[in-house]
Amino acid sequence: MPTIIAKPFDQDVQTLLSELQSGYHAGELSRKDRSELPEQIYMIEADQEMAGYGVIWEYENGKQLIQKAEADYFSDDEKYLQKDFYIDIKNKKDFIFIEALDVLKPFEGKGYAAFFINWLKEKYPNKKMYVYSIDKSQNFWFKQGFEVLSSTAWMTYN
Repeated sequence: MPTIIAKPFDQDVQTLLSELQSGYHAGELSRKDRSELPEQIYMIEADQEMAGYGVIWEYENGKQLIQKAEADYFSDDEKYLQKDFYIDIKNKKDFIFIEALDVLKPFEGKGYAAFFINWLKEKYPNKKMYVYSIDKSQNFWFKQGFEVLSSTAWMTYN
């Protein structure tokens, strides 16, 4: 049975991520400044071996996610396309943003990502969750009960 282990998002973890041969977000996360990362990363382990990882942010208000989205996801000429995101998020309080969820190649298709999402749902049963979805992962998020936020790439749960 897989387990989820919280580890400090420190230089050791960034080095580990930089050495991974798979993991969609690993390279990007390994190069980020410490101030751009949450305090911890959640490792998905199977038989004491790393199967994947998740990066989540707990936000107290919508302005925090808006700032992150503008810095990391929206180019200046795209912001107008995201008006539904701005309308939805601006007054939200106390929610979760899933920045990354990656399962390493040898473990793909074995339910580890779904296990992580179910763990999040149990850990935060009453919190709304947001994720910026890429096209190829949208079906996964639908299967987890997430819905598309209007005409944006953002998806929400709860």
